[in-house]
Amino acid sequence: MSLVAIDEGFDFEVIVADDAWVFRFPRRSEVVLALEQEAALLPALADALPVEVPRFAHISREPPYVVYPMIHGTPLVDEDGDGVRAFLNSLHALDIAELPVEGTDWVDSYKAQCAVFEGLVFPLLDDPLRAKARTLFDEVDSLTGFEPALVHADLGAEHMLVRDGRLAGVIDWADARVGDPALDYAWLLHEPFPDWDVDPDLRRRTGFYHRLAPFYSVHYGVSTGRPEYADRALAELASRL
Repeated sequence: MSLVAIDEGFDFEVIVADDAWVFRFPRRSEVVLALEQEAALLPALADALPVEVPRFAHISREPPYVVYPMIHGTPLVDEDGDGVRAFLNSLHALDIAELPVEGTDWVDSYKAQCAVFEGLVFPLLDDPLRAKARTLFDEVDSLTGFEPALVHADLGAEHMLVRDGRLAGVIDWADARVGDPALDYAWLLHEPFPDWDVDPDLRRRTGFYHRLAPFYSVHYGVSTGRPEYADRALAELASRL
């Protein structure tokens, strides 16, 4: 049996066995609840979306981990814009009342998150960057006016898998929640598909989420004692602010 460890995610350690099975292990106790929610949510998505999602073949609770057949593909670059939009439209059209996911107060949750960043990340910023960050955080109150939908909440290249030029699978649903659909467009509109025709206010909100994203990476690098990772994230943070 061949085992390949993938040690890149914030929340999970991943081991791929024989290029066929994926084992996901929570890195911290607080991630276990996210894994439980993912296990409850994915069966409701498996036949409702136009792409593959993980289908857990085994769920262990002591110790906590899951196993699922590997979804083969390469990270999205700029392929299949129509397929990506069809996926987003299907995801955001799901009836949230029928899904095992609780809603949150969106603005309050982002205020709390920004407070965490202010405590941990601000000490690493110089005065001009700190001022720009405060201006960004002041935009939290404007994250309103949307129809709440189920969002993946972590759509980046590594979670969107392409085969034969088409979006084939979307993985890592542990952050999924009910909230602003603009969050799922944040990376897509700023990197592979900047020319998409979207609602202007949705585009505005994606700008906030895109600029905020490096704060998560800095927080992770600092809290896990990985200064090189934090330094790279700080450089990205500065470029986006």
